[in-house]
Amino acid sequence: MILALVLGLSAGLCAAGAFYALAPSPPPLRSALLDLHRRSRRAALADRGPLLRLAESLGARRLVRPGIRADLAITDRDESWLLSSALLSGLCGLGLGPALALVFFSAGVALPWGLPVVVSIVAGPIAAGAQVLSLRAEASKRRQDFAFALSAYLDLVVVSMAAGRGTEGALAVAASSGSGSAFEALRTALDGGRLRGIAPWDALDELGESLGVQELSGLAASIRLAGASGAKVRASLAARAKALRERGLAESRAAAESETERMSVPVVLLVLGFIVLIGYPAVVQITTQL
Repeated sequence: MILALVLGLSAGLCAAGAFYALAPSPPPLRSALLDLHRRSRRAALADRGPLLRLAESLGARRLVRPGIRADLAITDRDESWLLSSALLSGLCGLGLGPALALVFFSAGVALPWGLPVVVSIVAGPIAAGAQVLSLRAEASKRRQDFAFALSAYLDLVVVSMAAGRGTEGALAVAASSGSGSAFEALRTALDGGRLRGIAPWDALDELGESLGVQELSGLAASIRLAGASGAKVRASLAARAKALRERGLAESRAAAESETERMSVPVVLLVLGFIVLIGYPAVVQITTQL
C-alpha cells in the first residue's frame, strides 16, 4: 500500500511539473513594461520559468559549451530553451521508473525495488542528452543550408563587383537581394558592423564564429584582399562559390545513396520472409515423411 502511494505521488508530481512547464503563466504587466527599457536583474529572474530556475540552481548553465552556443545561435534558440527542455526531458525520464513500477504493481506483478531506480537513473540522462543530440542534428542541417545559400550570395557579390560597385556596396547589395534565414543573418551582421564602425569582412568573420560556419571565415579572409586586387578577388569568390555548390551537391548525392541503401534492407527482409513462407510447408512435409 505504501509503495503504491509513493509511486502514484511520484507520477503525479512528474505530470504536474510537465503540465506547468509546457503551459507557463503569462508575464506580469510590470515586467512587460520593463522590457521596453533596461531590464533589472530582479525582473529578469522573475520572468524565468520554474524549470529554468531549477536548472540554473543545479549548475546546468556551466555545461553549455561554445559549440552548443553556436548550435543554438544557428537554430534561432537560446540557452533558456535548451536548459528548460533538457530538464523537462530528464524529469520525464526519471519518472519512467516509478511509472513502470506502478503499471506492473497494478497488474499484480512484483518487481525488485532496485529495477525502477536503475531505469530512472539510466532514462533520465539519456532523455536529457537526446535533446542535445537533436539540437546538434538540426544545427548540422542548418549549416548545410547556410553553406548552400552562401554560394548564391557569393555569386551575387561577384556580379555586383563586376558591375562596378565597391566591396562594401557589393556585400550590402548582395545581402539585400536574397531571402531566407541565411541572407537575413548576413544583412543583420553587415548592418551591425556598419553601426559599430568595423569592416564588413570582420562582421562576417564574427558571424561565422558565432554560428559555427567555417565557410564565412574563409570568405572574410578572401574579401580582405579586395582593396588591393579586385579582379583576383572576384575570381577567388567565384571559385569559392563553385566549390561550395559542388560540395553541397556531393553531400546531397551521398545522403541520397545512403537512403537508397537503407531502403533496400526492408526489401531484402521482405523477400527472405516470402521465401520462408513459401518453403516452410515443403520443409515440414519433407521432415514429417522422413
